[in-house]
Amino acid sequence: MDAATDPDATIVHSVLTRTGRVDPDATVILGAARPTPPPGAPALPEAPPLALAVGTRLHEYRIDGVLGQGGFGITYLATDVNLNAAVAIKEYLPEEIAFRAGDRSVSPNASGHRDRYRQGLESFLAEARTLASFRHPALVRVARFFEAHRTAYMVLEYERGSPLRAWWPAHREIGESALIGLLLPLLDGLAAVHGAGYLHRDIKPDNIQVRAADGSLVLLDFGSAGQTVAAGGQGAVALTPGYAPIEQYGLGVQGAWTDLYALGATLYWAVTGRKPPDAETRAAAPSSYVPAVEAGAGHWGSAFLRALDWALETDPARRPPSVAEFRRALCADHLASLGLAEALQRGETRPDAGAPRGALARAAARARGALRLLVSPRDWPLAPKLALALVGSALLPMGLAGAYNLGVGLEAVSAGELRAVEQIAHSTAGRVAQFVGDSRNLARAVASDGAFAAYLARPEATTAAALTAQLRQIVAANPEIQLLMLMDTGGLAVIANDAAVLGRNFSFREYFKSAIAGRPYASGITVGSVAGEPGIYYAEPVRGVEGAVAGVLVLRMRGSVVARILAEVHRDSNLTPFMVDGDGVVVEHGDATRLYHSLRPLPPATARDIRADQRFGRDRIDSLGETELARALLGARSAGHVSYRSARDGSEQIAGYAPVDGRDWVVGVTEPRATFEAPLQRLYRELLVSVALVGLLFTGLALRLARGIVRPIRALTDAANALKAGDYEGASVQVASRDEVGQLGRTFNVMIDVLRQRDRERGP
Repeated sequence: MDAATDPDATIVHSVLTRTGRVDPDATVILGAARPTPPPGAPALPEAPPLALAVGTRLHEYRIDGVLGQGGFGITYLATDVNLNAAVAIKEYLPEEIAFRAGDRSVSPNASGHRDRYRQGLESFLAEARTLASFRHPALVRVARFFEAHRTAYMVLEYERGSPLRAWWPAHREIGESALIGLLLPLLDGLAAVHGAGYLHRDIKPDNIQVRAADGSLVLLDFGSAGQTVAAGGQGAVALTPGYAPIEQYGLGVQGAWTDLYALGATLYWAVTGRKPPDAETRAAAPSSYVPAVEAGAGHWGSAFLRALDWALETDPARRPPSVAEFRRALCADHLASLGLAEALQRGETRPDAGAPRGALARAAARARGALRLLVSPRDWPLAPKLALALVGSALLPMGLAGAYNLGVGLEAVSAGELRAVEQIAHSTAGRVAQFVGDSRNLARAVASDGAFAAYLARPEATTAAALTAQLRQIVAANPEIQLLMLMDTGGLAVIANDAAVLGRNFSFREYFKSAIAGRPYASGITVGSVAGEPGIYYAEPVRGVEGAVAGVLVLRMRGSVVARILAEVHRDSNLTPFMVDGDGVVVEHGDATRLYHSLRPLPPATARDIRADQRFGRDRIDSLGETELARALLGARSAGHVSYRSARDGSEQIAGYAPVDGRDWVVGVTEPRATFEAPLQRLYRELLVSVALVGLLFTGLALRLARGIVRPIRALTDAANALKAGDYEGASVQVASRDEVGQLGRTFNVMIDVLRQRDRERGP
């Protein structure tokens, strides 16, 4: 099978170009699904062209078929004719650089490949010689090896079973404890290999066999010959992507940590169902690797998963340096699986502890350790944890009660303040409405004076002078009036208290058009082109004797009157009154920077109308961006209140609002939340200070109590360390109390006495 169908195939990878020829076949697996030796065996697959023919004799072995073919050799099913026993025979035949001649001999296919072929053959024999020296149940046993046909052969015990890759999906529910029980013998076997100065270099699910007889694991197919052949090929290496660490790409020194990376990747596959990204991808994009502690959380123990991540560190210096270190980390939650000596020596081995070298690396490691301790309270020393628990149990209810009372108090104060600002807005809107009504009545009363109609019917200079004096007397008596003028039916100002408007034609004004048609008119607040200040226009038709409209009387009230009404509210510095018209434009505000701005962007048609009639004396109306406030105020038919966030500074605000009767104006009153919440917040801060002071006192008492509990535990720990070092004399504790800790100390001393006696009985 090729790499397209087998993602775990061993490939030849070029270190120089990072491209290379993919080995078309997976690494050989010996399994029960393979053909079994005759008699009664199922038909074997047809032998590949390079393979020896069925029936070929190699000394006392008869070839019965091909079990598998890889890029560096062929594995046959054979029979030992003397013992009538099935064996597996592995033949060295690197198909990339060698061929088989008609006389069954194997030779390099080019003169340039002779050295590579010879080096690979020597490595194959060295592998066979090393494996033959092992007698470990977790390592495939080499019965013998020999040279023939210009190549070499390795005779292996035939192991019936299934590769882990095929066996595990149906058995993944066995659980962590059972899996560790299967792994421990395999780890012992791998440690034996490393102890002999040898590496496997190709650990993966295909190269771990699950025996059919007892379910134990056996390690197959060492990859040294393939490494040697590939290494001779212009910087190429043989590896399995995903299971090979970065140093197998030619980027570092190989050692026990190399095999442990591959074993960690195999276990990662077992935990997650997928192998890790290949080492080159991880080096270029570290985020491509999902840590085992995340991928397996909830189904596997945290210590087990941390051990996998430790083994899968991309930096070789940060991986477990030996099988023993990895085994202790892997079994941290299963110490019963370890031997007594190893369990005692486990000490402070951490699955995330590398072997940092240099002052900078040690400082970084200490910083990482401090950070891990900070985010992992369960690893804190016992005394601070006990003190924290005692202080927390005493002070936390006080803090929670204070926070709850603060919330309830703020809610009550907020509700009361919302009602208050609503009432203020309603009262202010009533005063504005009264001013508007009084002004309308005044304009109506002046317009009803028959003298004005008589003058319009028969203009005379003496009458004009008397009427002008009359208008000036009305204005003098009411300073809120800015302008009084009489216009004829053509819109010409014929009488006015202000000489600047006499003789001017205002027929284009909306107030004239409405009044000349017989309809009274009241404008919004506008900025007059003559006066240059805000005001409100009232226009009333002047009717003759028969009721026909003979002219128009215009009254202009000062807009500052409304400003004074709103200013009464502003005496409270926490409150900000304002008024908007029906278009949402602020027509009165204590802050001049907000005057004649809209609460929210105006529709284009409205903006064009305002610009055309120049009601505010400007060409552009900018928006304040107060969309929440505008949504509540515009179109309001009754008083109300709203909470919103200011678009200017982001502060939390409340607002009361009320419409002005008879107009499309709305009066609003705003107040920052911080102003009326401040007293409660101050009380809460004072409460927290009191809790903190009590907490300091209580913390001292709690630490004193905690140290009294921790001190005997430390004595027990020191005694256990002495026991670990074999110092029975120092492995005892002084017991002064009769509580539970004292009972534990006495039990520990009894245990030490028993161990000391057994040691004496065993003798030197």
